[in-house]
Amino acid sequence: MPRDYRHKDKEALLRPEGGAQDVFPAAKKKPPKEYRYDSSLDPELAWDEAEVRGESEQLIEQIANSENLENAREAAERLKRLSKPFLNWAGKAERDKITVPSLPLFVHERLSTQAVLDTLQRHKRDRNTTLDLFGEGEKTIGEKIRGAYEHMNGWQNRMILGDSQQVMNSLLEYESMGGQVQMVYMDPPYGVKYGSNFQPFVRKYSVKDGDDDSISREPEMVQAYRDTWELGVHSWLTYMRDRLLLARELLANSGSCFVQISDEHAHLVRNIMDEVFGKENFVSMIYFSTTRGFPSKTISRVGDYLVWYAKDKENMKYRQLFAPKGDGEDSAYRHVELKNKTRRALTKEERENVAAIPEDGRIFRYDNSQSPGAAQEDCPFEFEGNTYRPLPNRHWTANYPEGMENLKKKRRLAAIGDKLWYVRYLDDFPLQQMTNSWMDTSFAGYATDKTYVVQTSTKVIQRCILMTTDPGDLVLDPTCGSGTSAFVAEQWGRRWITTDVSRVPLALARQRLLTATYPYYQLKDEARGPGAGFVYSRKQNRNGREVGGIIPHITLKSLANDEPPAEEILFDKPDTERDVTRISGPFCIEAVLPTPLAPENVSEHPDSGNAEGIAEENGSSTEGDNDHILRMIRVLELSPVIRLPGNRILKLKQIRPPAKSLNLHAEAELEETGKPVAIVFGPSDRSISERTVVDA
Repeated sequence: MPRDYRHKDKEALLRPEGGAQDVFPAAKKKPPKEYRYDSSLDPELAWDEAEVRGESEQLIEQIANSENLENAREAAERLKRLSKPFLNWAGKAERDKITVPSLPLFVHERLSTQAVLDTLQRHKRDRNTTLDLFGEGEKTIGEKIRGAYEHMNGWQNRMILGDSQQVMNSLLEYESMGGQVQMVYMDPPYGVKYGSNFQPFVRKYSVKDGDDDSISREPEMVQAYRDTWELGVHSWLTYMRDRLLLARELLANSGSCFVQISDEHAHLVRNIMDEVFGKENFVSMIYFSTTRGFPSKTISRVGDYLVWYAKDKENMKYRQLFAPKGDGEDSAYRHVELKNKTRRALTKEERENVAAIPEDGRIFRYDNSQSPGAAQEDCPFEFEGNTYRPLPNRHWTANYPEGMENLKKKRRLAAIGDKLWYVRYLDDFPLQQMTNSWMDTSFAGYATDKTYVVQTSTKVIQRCILMTTDPGDLVLDPTCGSGTSAFVAEQWGRRWITTDVSRVPLALARQRLLTATYPYYQLKDEARGPGAGFVYSRKQNRNGREVGGIIPHITLKSLANDEPPAEEILFDKPDTERDVTRISGPFCIEAVLPTPLAPENVSEHPDSGNAEGIAEENGSSTEGDNDHILRMIRVLELSPVIRLPGNRILKLKQIRPPAKSLNLHAEAELEETGKPVAIVFGPSDRSISERTVVDA
């Protein structure tokens, strides 16, 4: 029977249900939240013109007069930040803060693969049983509305439709989730060809930049494309800084933030993240392979970058990952010890093909037996009739003389020329620490291996999650795409939240999760769920090879001191229950949806001339609404087809603004019959109200 993971030891605030916007309590609404940027001096240090001159002089005064050393250091650090050069772009200097609407999140759908399967089984037994596919819980609708953001429920993973900036602000303001996210993974538009970053159709993989047929028809995406990228790379820089600023607020002190980017703008991302997180919290630039190569007039590009920053590098959570040691022509392990204990170099054929090495052969390399630093006394060592001493300013790595004698007894020393070497077998520890170059992460080489135009390999995100989180930790991806972050987080027992401004990637991710199966990793405590951690154990196959999640690490030191070897945990190899198929746990679909203006709150009809006041009260402006209508008319002109229930299709022509109307937004004609059609668009950033429908 399929099973799923439940995060039983985690809680989440109850969110209001979709459709309850009209009765969402006014007392729970919150004003827009302001986020201030860190002020910095002008790069040319034009002191007399700098806006922060007054603050700088106060800090200098505070340092000069401070009797508390900690206060003086804090003021000095702030002054140091003010004097650092920074990246500048169009529009940056004009504002020192951003204002983000504080909007509640409404739950529109609850999904559970397990509930679907259980319900279908019950339905087979009793055809009169009502299908309950979602597991809504025991609270009444009234409790769900009035008690929103008060009741604590069991955790459910979350897929949210809305602008990532508004979603993150909602998590901070309504749910107090600041400091609760362990890892943020951002795969933003690369800032190169803006139109190619949005896949408009589920069944259409190919996307061309600047092609009308590739333009998204969703109003949210039209708005995002027009507003976000109006100034090209300058707008992109503002987009990135604003979202990284809120991501930092959500991160725990031990948390990490990864930004995936191409080489064209990797340096800009580093500059922005230096400003947001602080240069001292930079961790690494990871290069990973994506394809066999992009066509180019010069050198071909085969990969992208991950820019990795910590919230606080000193307290960052880090789990060491390992990769197999290399073999073949470039490997340092170029010798073999046969069953009769003789040692020889590998042949060229054996270096190129590991299978050609005798089965009982033990691959090894000659390693240094000396370490830097002069010995305190003369350290002669007898070996095979000769006397060896460390080189000048060197000493024996093993303790002298007992450790060196232990290495000799265990046949771990070899003399080559006038130098004594340490024999290191490949199976002492057949792994090496993961580096920041990942060349094994590309797809199979075909675009059809992807379900989304900018899909990332699961291996890339898996390594980020395993390095910086533990089971039960929370992962946030503000750029859902095909849902790879959610897919991988689900696999490894992490909680997840993913968001996107478009319905297309959410639809892809939703289907991907509902149809996914995973290995069932054994839990230390089933009652607590993944938060208790996975089980790791040491296992060997028939050939004595270590294949478990715990592996011994034999070192020169452990051999010399006759100590048991240290054990390393392979975080990607927990124990698995082979007879259990795991499915995705329950998750819900939510949306940032501002509360519409309730009819009873409208004192005057828009016809009376109070439309501007009503628009302002409703959180928008008349001018902004007009821009939205014009955009939607343009979208309809580009794609003049409306699909209705029952597979009905209306093809329109002569789409235009109405000649005279206060309540209709556009008019057109049916292509086949020429009959007139009246059109009303819903608001750009909130649900449609009953008054709008009645008036139309």
